[in-house]
Amino acid sequence: MIDSQFGKFVGWTKITTGGVDWIKFIIVNGTKICLGVEVQFSARSDLLIIDISHLRKALTEGRIDVGIIVVPSDQLSRFLTDRGPSISDAKRHVHEARAEDFPLILIAVEHDGVGPPLAKQAKKKSKEV
Repeated sequence: MIDSQFGKFVGWTKITTGGVDWIKFIIVNGTKICLGVEVQFSARSDLLIIDISHLRKALTEGRIDVGIIVVPSDQLSRFLTDRGPSISDAKRHVHEARAEDFPLILIAVEHDGVGPPLAKQAKKKSKEV
């Protein structure tokens, strides 16, 4: 859902493999700035180090000016898979990668509350022997 929202707005470029997930150039007070965004929601938290690596490489090569990592909040992560990332994981990985001096922004996404109940899911019929 997060990726689809980026795709709805003009100017965001999606990189599918081996790079920063989303890139956009903006102009602020006449200065061109390039944002690079890594979204890490459903994978293992240790993949955050790969995201930091992608952002570090893009920053040092001058392809982006600011790196952004979007992850679930600590509260939301409790409802996701047990090895999924959280904002605490992201902070720890930035520290362990010694990337505190890079222009990185960590954004935690929170859920907006309990929604309507899901419809009952039909089970697969077992094969008879």
